[in-house]
Amino acid sequence: MKKISKEIDASVTSAYSKVVKKASYTKDFALSMTAILMKITGLWLAKDKKEERKRLYTLIYTIIAILFGVWVQIRDFYYSWPNFSDCAYTACNILSLVMVLLKVTVIIVHKKKFIDLLKYAYKNFWHINYDYNELLLLKNCRTISTRCITLITFCCQGTVVSYVIAPISINIANNGSDRVLPFNMWVNLPLSVSPWYELMFTAQVLSLYHIGVCYICFDNLLCLINLHAATQFRILQYRLTNLSDTDTRKVHAKDVSNADMPDFMENCYKRFKSCVQQHQNHIMYCHRLNDIFTVIVLGHILVFSILMCLVGFQVLLADSPPAKRLIFIFHLSGSFCQLLLFTYSCDGLIEESTNVGTAVYCGPWLYLPMDKAGRMLRKDLTMVIIRSKKPCCLTASGFFPVSLETCTTVLSTAMSYFTLLRQSVV
Repeated sequence: MKKISKEIDASVTSAYSKVVKKASYTKDFALSMTAILMKITGLWLAKDKKEERKRLYTLIYTIIAILFGVWVQIRDFYYSWPNFSDCAYTACNILSLVMVLLKVTVIIVHKKKFIDLLKYAYKNFWHINYDYNELLLLKNCRTISTRCITLITFCCQGTVVSYVIAPISINIANNGSDRVLPFNMWVNLPLSVSPWYELMFTAQVLSLYHIGVCYICFDNLLCLINLHAATQFRILQYRLTNLSDTDTRKVHAKDVSNADMPDFMENCYKRFKSCVQQHQNHIMYCHRLNDIFTVIVLGHILVFSILMCLVGFQVLLADSPPAKRLIFIFHLSGSFCQLLLFTYSCDGLIEESTNVGTAVYCGPWLYLPMDKAGRMLRKDLTMVIIRSKKPCCLTASGFFPVSLETCTTVLSTAMSYFTLLRQSVV
């Protein structure tokens, strides 16, 4: 029996070391992709002063690109009035720009808090100091976040590429006689001739790409942080359930002799105090996260209904060429996925933070004696259960918490707007 036990322990240790080794050398794709996009906007961690200056120059370029896009679209809307179809097309672009401008402004205002938030996540979330089962939970989180962020990024890149392809296809059909830019420019310049056309085309594409990156990078980061924060609550549930664990062996309280019970109780209470500290840290982190992103969340909820309505109009009702219609097919798909995954990650945070109280019931407290230490541990466990009844969540500026129910509400509102718009147009 001892030989079999040693073989089992050796196999568990070997499996754990393989997982740790793989986690050490395999980067989190979702985190790497999000970091690249955030670096393009200039809002990410810097290693030294030189890199910090690069971030500042990149941020200045980001602001210039966004303001250039806002200027182009507002002038286009002004000169397109009162043509409803053209104004609806420009309104889609303006709403997207408003969301981008809101996100960048909020993050710049809370830049110090935002950087501290990232540092805390790097130190406490994105590391490999976990046991075998905790690494499995983290691996599952990485898989889900990779799929979510890949899907959102693909739809966004498809929208940006479609904006570029649309004027090129129109120019090919016109045999280059009347060259078209991605966006209308109302300036007193001969933009249909070289080199003015090439210069303006390049300027618009560069601005478009940067705006596209800003449109998704903050949502990707928020989705990533929500999923990892929810995973931290799952890891906390696992630790509360297994307070009596020592290394890779499980020691059950019912199997502990009376002589060893004091040491066992002391070990359980030490692990429990560590879990309580982690619970408090996770709650504080979610509060800090909500303080930074709560205005962005409100902007999402307010704008998404109108934006999806107008984008749906461009896809189903507007008389647009196929290349232009492709833009809004990607846009509509990306907006839907963005809303769904954003609310899904927020809903997961609510659910997992609430499940902490349920996990307490699965701990070893049932087999502990009713002495002074046992009663104190039970009392503290009750406090954890009571606290977990108030879930951690992201709110829309405190008006309401965001969950999957919010997604259905936004989609229902968008469909109502679309129905009214279709009736008024027809």
